[in-house]
Amino acid sequence: MLDKSSDTPGFTARAAVIAVVLSLFLLASSTYIAVKIGALPWPIVFSVIVSGGIIKLLNRRRPVNIHEINVAQAGASIGGLIAAGIAFTVPGILFLNQSQGLQIDWPNPWLLGLLTALAALLGVLLSIPLKQTFIDQEQLPYPAGTAGAELLKLGKAGGSQMLAIVVFGAAAALFALLRDVYFPAGLSFPALAALGFFIVLYPMPLAVSAGYILGPRASLSWFGGAALGWLLIVPLLIGNQFEVAAARSWIQNLGMGMVLGSGIGFFFTYIIPRLRQIFGPLLKSRSILLRLFPLFSILGLFGLLLIGVPFFAAFLTVIGVWMMVTVAARMTGETNINPLEQFGIFIGLVIAFIYHLAGLELGMFASFMIVAFVSVATAVAGDAGHDFKSAAIVGTRFRDIIKVDLIAAAAAGFAAPLVLESLRSGFAGSLFTDLMPAPQAKLVASSIFGFDYPGVFLSGFAIAFGGEVINHLLPARFRNRVMIMPLGIGLFLGLGLAIPIVLGALVRGYIDRNHPQRYHGGLLIAAGVMGGEGIAGFSAGALTTAGLAFTSGAYILMGVFGLVLLAALGIKRFLPEEKF
Repeated sequence: MLDKSSDTPGFTARAAVIAVVLSLFLLASSTYIAVKIGALPWPIVFSVIVSGGIIKLLNRRRPVNIHEINVAQAGASIGGLIAAGIAFTVPGILFLNQSQGLQIDWPNPWLLGLLTALAALLGVLLSIPLKQTFIDQEQLPYPAGTAGAELLKLGKAGGSQMLAIVVFGAAAALFALLRDVYFPAGLSFPALAALGFFIVLYPMPLAVSAGYILGPRASLSWFGGAALGWLLIVPLLIGNQFEVAAARSWIQNLGMGMVLGSGIGFFFTYIIPRLRQIFGPLLKSRSILLRLFPLFSILGLFGLLLIGVPFFAAFLTVIGVWMMVTVAARMTGETNINPLEQFGIFIGLVIAFIYHLAGLELGMFASFMIVAFVSVATAVAGDAGHDFKSAAIVGTRFRDIIKVDLIAAAAAGFAAPLVLESLRSGFAGSLFTDLMPAPQAKLVASSIFGFDYPGVFLSGFAIAFGGEVINHLLPARFRNRVMIMPLGIGLFLGLGLAIPIVLGALVRGYIDRNHPQRYHGGLLIAAGVMGGEGIAGFSAGALTTAGLAFTSGAYILMGVFGLVLLAALGIKRFLPEEKF
């Protein structure tokens, strides 16, 4: 049974606790996933299923309040987006220190936690006045929020669905832990390397799952970029007297240029023509902004100053957040894509250019903090838009969603640097290798410091920017036949990740063609696998940081996950037989 009355409160103490706990879980697992594969599917479906399963388990046979589930999942998904905002940006400091011999300070985790929480809160609050136009008037699709709402309406949140997530998540966790103990460097092919083909295959369930979620078009574009770069261009470069390291840097600079060029190209072709539609809601909602924007803008300014950003740069950053949050909310609502780190890079480069013209100095540490602040705010604003869309479809009270989003944003924001610190310490020798490439952090770092091959980067930027313009001019049925941003990511990351990702996409393509009714079942398995491997990887790093030998920590975790699995298998006896 479901109570669908919009008069029924969804915000309860239980929903808030579940939201915070799941938000922290997604923060930990998503940080690991973001560093591991450089992509992070939206966590809303996972949040709906797990929130629904927990609440249904606690309710036993009593009626379930659909709005309580919706509130819990809304807050839970915030953690995954905050993870992206931090993991895609701050580790770039380590990259520059390692690769360029610099001595950029690592941020104080408590101050970074304050800054992250303030950015996340600002992202939620600035998204509030956008609801009326983007959701109520224009009715933008917000695909992830719509998918979550449809799951709730169909009554597919909980029961055997949650059990499937737990079982497949536990299996993926066990596999990942054994893999990282016995062959952590993946599977290499020396005979091919002698011919100039550098392929290291990583048996990675979460990458296969990511390919399933991304779908054939994006995943095949990713694989196409990897094949073009690492089976054609790199061997040609080596044949023309390039050192192996130089050839790798060359192709990665080309890929980074295409990723950034695609994001900026999309900005100019999609955002610029819609400036009035995008910023109109803010101009019409002055009374709301007068109450909310000054207070949290001042707090955000204070957080930036406290961590070491100069006043003028901090002021420009807050103005940039006000603009980019609006852009992110609109872009996410229509495309389900939120290139949050590129919003941060864009504002960071604008501020650096203004400082250069004014003859002022803006240090690299300050630039990283600016990019991180903008990235977190835009990430959370995109997620809030999905939450508002789900509330509009299901009938959950708008103020209940805002309250839980604010609570989860504060909790996950303060915890994010501690999670990042565990990964930094636990995987110190693996970061920025093929095992844990952290591509977005490299892109941020290179944008701030400079590229080994700036001409190659600019060529990639121009190709992707022009491709986005051409794509925008094509008739709708011909658009996005090849997706440029995934193509650039494939060039950047190589075949090691592209192969498992394309395998997942092929499974998705087969299901879409022959068994479309099984799509959601596959989605649940993929969500469980990504969550299981993500939290196992993060936990292994945390145990290493705590001083436990990795193999010992792995086996301890195996036992823990085994107990969780056994407990999960016993859940069914407590669940009512009917679906809800």
